[in-house]
Order: sequence, then structure tokens, then C-alpha cells
Amino acid sequence: MKLKKVLAIGIAAALTMGALIGCGNSGSTSGEQGGSGSGAAQADSGEIVNLKWVTIGNGMPENYDSWVAGVNEYIGEKIGVNLEMEVIPWGDWDNRRNIIINTNEPYDIIFGNGNNYIADINLGAYYDITDMLDENMPGLKELMPEKYWDGVKVKDRIYGIPTYKDSSISNYAIWDKELVDEYSLDIASFTDLGSMTEVFETLKSDKNDYPVYIKNDGVYYIFDVYDQIGAGTQILGVRYDDQDAKVCFTLEEEDIYSSLEVLHDWYQKGIINPDASTLSEARVYNMWRVAQGWESAGITSWGPQMGKDVVVQKVGDTILSNETVRGSLNMVSINTKYPEKCLQFLDMVNTDTKLRDMFYYGEEGVNFEYTEDGKAHKINNDWAMAGYTQGTFFTVTQVDTDEFNQWDEIKALNEQAASSVMLGFTFDTTEVADKLANCREIWLRYRSEVMTGVQDPAVAVPQIKEELMNAGWQDVVDAAQKQVDEFMGK
Repeated sequence: MKLKKVLAIGIAAALTMGALIGCGNSGSTSGEQGGSGSGAAQADSGEIVNLKWVTIGNGMPENYDSWVAGVNEYIGEKIGVNLEMEVIPWGDWDNRRNIIINTNEPYDIIFGNGNNYIADINLGAYYDITDMLDENMPGLKELMPEKYWDGVKVKDRIYGIPTYKDSSISNYAIWDKELVDEYSLDIASFTDLGSMTEVFETLKSDKNDYPVYIKNDGVYYIFDVYDQIGAGTQILGVRYDDQDAKVCFTLEEEDIYSSLEVLHDWYQKGIINPDASTLSEARVYNMWRVAQGWESAGITSWGPQMGKDVVVQKVGDTILSNETVRGSLNMVSINTKYPEKCLQFLDMVNTDTKLRDMFYYGEEGVNFEYTEDGKAHKINNDWAMAGYTQGTFFTVTQVDTDEFNQWDEIKALNEQAASSVMLGFTFDTTEVADKLANCREIWLRYRSEVMTGVQDPAVAVPQIKEELMNAGWQDVVDAAQKQVDEFMGK
């Protein structure tokens, strides 16, 4: 049954996309996936093939022409590829990307994440690369543990290449060091939100400021312990360490509900800024906040961004789930003529340090240069591409301003990560898609005020649940639980 569905998607996509030509993309003129027949033969004959990679960043680099010329000279000799990039600015990304996917605009490789991965697979937009990885991506297959490939599987097939980086999630509480020292705070003792209330009351009174300054998504990290199983909403999931794999209405779970009670208490006490639920951007300075990252980011990133020295404390376990792996992916177009070349190119981006540095730092001699001891010195900060979208962090040359190699720290966190019980499972929402969409919308109407403490969970949670039940919530939960049970072998 699964094979029939995969073939159906491939044939449908090939038929719809058959007329497209451009950028190394010529649609399939046969029933084969992506029309790889003649294109693959041409690529193997030794000619240089053209590939287009669509990604996100600060727009096209000013020195793109000279940079890409250097890249193409290098990869042309190595693997016979000539690259064209389209770097879409952050603000234009969602709209431009949707146009590319939904109009079958020619491309070969495209960046994405879990927000669009499943939907695009269902559209037949991407190549099924499952059986091509061993031959065409030997370097990345060796570098990246198998469980990260499990994180991108959909019905046991693989359509995306993870960018192996901080691909598990580790949260850290970030404190203004000046306050920690002034009040002799033992930040390791703050094991949950409620344990910080007294300190925050003191800071509010003494500093006449909001100790918890947040925007409209609130203290969202509390949901990270729940695997969303591909449903795409915070309110439905399975706790990552629940061996019984119970599909939950997360707002009613004790850990989430008690956190919402604390947030409401903080809001009433003026610990949270009163305009939080309507803010789309948070301020730069925070007495305290929680962010995903790694410990040394306090020195290399969080502190410098805030203009203050900070101290950090890990919050909870490091967790590996589908969502964490799917935070950064690259997919091969169903319509490419050269699927093997796409994979060989991405394998090289991930494993060849010289090429990896070209993408991460920019043009050598213009954006960066190598030091005598083999580190990377940034000449400027003009490089417009986003490093996390391209490939692994673990083959990037260490920057000379770092006293230690933060990539090693990130890799160690990945290796110690606790795998979600749902790793490798994706909820097939086909039968309940409309009901699930309605339920998502209900939560989105309440989310900002619930997550910033404006609404009392004693009132809001029952009200939300009543609306959800009227929208078919129980059918969604039952469908999810049935599939989860099958996945768990129950």
C-alpha cells in the first residue's frame, strides 16, 4: 500500500510538472520520478550540470558573482556541478517559497523546515531519496547518526536532508550576570517557573522593571517536552519520555497547566510586561529569558547581543525529536533532472571543509581569510547567507575570535540527547485534516493571551477545550492515538 502511494505521488507530480524547463530542471517526460533517466546519463558522461538552490538569508550577497564563480570552479572540478543560488530575504520567504512550490517553478534544491515539509511531500513536490543516500551521500551518512535520518522519515521514506547542527533541543535560562552577582542568586536551584516568583517580585520592586519581558508567543519553551507528532500545534502531542505514548491535550497536563498558572500569577503581579500579548518583537535587554542553544552561546551570542555579561543554566533534558531535526532541511525537487548530482553536491557541502567555509563565511579574501593557525578570520559581517540552512556545523572552520570550539560542544549535546519515543513517527492527518485545521485556529485565537499570562487557565483551558470538542477534537486525538499505538506495536 505504501509503495502504491509513493508511486502515485511520483507519477502525478511527473505528469503535472512535465512541461517545465530551466535551471537544470526539465520535467519528466516519462512516468519515472523526476525524469532522472536521460539527465542522469548526461551527468555521468562528464559534462557540467546546472543546479539551482533556493534558500533564505539577507538576500543575494553583493559579491555573489565573484563568490559563485569561485564555488563553481571548485565544485566543477570535483563533481561536475555548476551552481546558481537564489537567496530570499527573510521577510519575503514565506510568500516567495509558496509561489515556487505551488506553481512548480524550476529549482533543484530548496530549503525548508517542519512547517512545510509534510505539506509539500503531500503535494508531490520532493524527490524520494531513500534508496539513493548510501551511494550519493556517503560522507554525510558516515558523519550523521542514523537517528537523525529517522527524524525526517515520512511513512518510512526520506524526502529531506537534515542540516546536522544543534539538531536536538537544549534550553538555557539566560540571566543578567550583574543581577545574579548583586543578589547572590543560585540559578541552579530554579528548577521550575514557580521557584523564581519570589526573586522576580524582588527584582520588580527594586529595579522598577519587568523581570520577564516577553512578546506574544510567551514562555513557549514549556511545550518542548511534548512531541507534536507532526500535528503542527502545541496543544496536541506525546510527552517525549512517555513510554505509554499517550496523545495529550497538553494544556490539561499537570506540567503545562501549572506553568500557565504561574504565568498568570506573574502577569497579575506585574512581573510580565502588560503589553506582552500584543508585541510581535521583544526588546533586546532581559533580566531573564530562556532560549535554545548551548552553554558557550552565552559568551559568543546571547551576551554580546544584549550588550551585557550573562550567566546561563541548562533547563531540562536535551531532546531529539522529529521537530528538532526538521528545524532545517534541504529537499530535492521532484522535477530535477539530476537527483544524484543534487545529493552529491549536498554531501560535499556537508563534508568538504573548504566548500563548507565558502557557504558559511563567504568569499575568501573578501568576507573572510584563514589565519596562520588554520582558523577563520571574518573580514566583515557582510555575508548574506544563513549558515544554519546549508549543512552541518561540524565541518565549519572555527572562527579565530572563539577561545574554544563551540561546534564540539553542540555535537556533544546531540550525542547525549534523549530521543523522543515518537522519533520517526509522523501523524498522517489526511482523515482529520479539516478538523485539525479548525482546532489549530481555535488555539491560535487564545495562544497569545494564555502564553503571556493574561488569561487565567482555570477559565481559559475549559473554554478552549469546549470549543475544540465542538470542532472535532476528539476525532483528531483518537486518530492520532490509533496511529501512535500502531507505531509503538500495541
